[in-house]
Amino acid sequence: MSVVFIDDPALYHDAFRTTGYVHLKDVLSDDFRTYLTVFQEHSLRDRENEIGTSKIHGKKRQFLFDFADREDAGRFRSGMAALTRIDPERFTISERHLKVYDEEAPCWPAPHADRAASEISIGLPVHIPEGSTACMFPELNFGANIEERPVFLTERGHPDLEDVYRAQEPVMPNEQFGDVIVFLGSPVFLGQVPAAGAAILYITVNGDGRDPLGENIYASELA
Repeated sequence: MSVVFIDDPALYHDAFRTTGYVHLKDVLSDDFRTYLTVFQEHSLRDRENEIGTSKIHGKKRQFLFDFADREDAGRFRSGMAALTRIDPERFTISERHLKVYDEEAPCWPAPHADRAASEISIGLPVHIPEGSTACMFPELNFGANIEERPVFLTERGHPDLEDVYRAQEPVMPNEQFGDVIVFLGSPVFLGQVPAAGAAILYITVNGDGRDPLGENIYASELA
């Protein structure tokens, strides 16, 4: 029987509740890691699932992610619902994008907060170059993003983005393939530094049915 997690994500609930983020190290099964690798390879080669309007020149490409089957999708939901305490029957995916960063991606990208429907963000690294890491800014407390689009710390408001990363002391998990990072998505600003060459699957979720992009694979099961 295929599995997604080799450790129980529910064990990380207390840490997530306390800090608003958690790093699950080496928690994905070998089978699921293989699936992620093959999915990335096929996405880059065939481009059938590329989200055309999402291409940001000099930054990244995005591909719509699908699980191998409903069983894996169900196991992912069960594990993440246990960690976040979202009711599994109301567990809603608001975004499921494999993000592949260009070699020309900026070293210090403007940190962003996810769209309002992305109450919780779940990152699954697929390829992380040496020295690259997510940078989470839990102390940049501007409240939850209420827009149905990501909000960025712009270069106009913060002309020296490198100083933002240094001054704000971000949480840097130094995530690796096989790990999972989970954090409050719409309230917490995030950047990948340096992002060039990185590939990360982000699945963002909420517990109240918000699905602005129509990407919730569990929609037919919502009450």
